[in-house]
Amino acid sequence: MSMKSSRRERGAVAVEFALVVPILLLIVVGIIEFSRIYNVQITLNQAAREGARSMAISNSVTTAQSQAVTAAPGLSPALSASNVAITPTTGTCTGGSEANATITYTLTTLTGFFGQSVTLTGKGAMRCGG
Repeated sequence: MSMKSSRRERGAVAVEFALVVPILLLIVVGIIEFSRIYNVQITLNQAAREGARSMAISNSVTTAQSQAVTAAPGLSPALSASNVAITPTTGTCTGGSEANATITYTLTTLTGFFGQSVTLTGKGAMRCGG
């Protein structure tokens, strides 16, 4: 009895494993992809805050865009100044008003699990003059 039943159980274990593995792999791939997207979103928010801070201090849109790009070094493809929108666009950030930075970035996914690409937006705001 023990020899025949162990062979049958061994086959059952293989079938159960074959049924469970795809589900586990799908969960792992989803976790990896979501983690990467979340990491890039945090990077964009931090870069936008840095751009808004720079605008509030320097009153220069070009400097603010440059600082935002510099604050996001790990993105591939790299972030460019054309992805960074700074307001006020006049370059004059008067005391009490607010400087805003918005970064739009299209991220190509690793697996295609959430689609071929995901468009992410980072936003930052800082009060001018203090």
